[in-house]
Amino acid sequence: MIKLSSLIDYFEKLNLKVVNLPANKEIEITGGKNISEAGHGEITFLGQKLKNQAQEILKNSTASLIIIDGEIYNEIDKALFKNLFVISNKPKDVMVSCLTEFFVEKIKAGIHATAILHPNVKQGKNNFIGPYTIIEEGVVIGNDCIIESGANIKKNTIIGDRVKIKTGAVIGGQGFGYVNKNNKWENFPHFGNVIIEDDVEIGSNTCIDRGALGSTLLKKGVKIDNLVHIAHNVVVGENSLVIANAMVGGSAVIGENTWVAPSVAIRNGITIGSGCTIGMGAIVTKSVEDGVTVVGNPAAPFKSKQ
Repeated sequence: MIKLSSLIDYFEKLNLKVVNLPANKEIEITGGKNISEAGHGEITFLGQKLKNQAQEILKNSTASLIIIDGEIYNEIDKALFKNLFVISNKPKDVMVSCLTEFFVEKIKAGIHATAILHPNVKQGKNNFIGPYTIIEEGVVIGNDCIIESGANIKKNTIIGDRVKIKTGAVIGGQGFGYVNKNNKWENFPHFGNVIIEDDVEIGSNTCIDRGALGSTLLKKGVKIDNLVHIAHNVVVGENSLVIANAMVGGSAVIGENTWVAPSVAIRNGITIGSGCTIGMGAIVTKSVEDGVTVVGNPAAPFKSKQ
């Protein structure tokens, strides 16, 4: 919990306009909820998605503080509302910053007693390594990383700074590669590794295979959701997101700032450009140029109905 006065000070330091200051600024704020659920002692936000319903929503809101879109605030009947408002053009972003600053539990650095680290693992400062995590030979870990319980980091994986790996993820496992010799499948040995650059997050029970002879690479700022499979030698470009249940086939390349939606399957060896959107459940069998949105099975460029 935190005093409302501390939050008001925080918003004012961000040069955000605060209106309808209450007489009692010392009430306890316990956290945040969405606009339909937030009540006394909680903060929330109201953005453009709910613009057409704003008046009705505000009539029913008992939240102690509402971060409100500036355009919406200008259009409401201010005589009707005495809520404590913080005005921002990006209310959701401000909400995230506030919750992160005041309400997200800060994880203390340290290695849990049940974690198993190979003697030659190299790591920087302020890392948290959770219960029953296994980190194998040759792994390098940067600074300020969080590796949650039960993660398995295989040989020679390289992890940058501020990386978060969630519970049960397997990083650097053997890829699914075989050659047919005399009508019998024989495993192609994978001697590569996984490289994870700074500020990457990897979800629970996600598997990222090591490269066959090179590296599987997740570039800066990549976010991978839960239950995703990234195959051997894949490259995911900076700030791209790959969402739950997606599968990225071996040696596929994804550009920067691309969104791969839930349950997408991307064929091995193709290239997805930068700034693309791959629609939910799409089966991508051909390369996609920069900035294109594709949907369907097989995936094809999306054309809006006029």
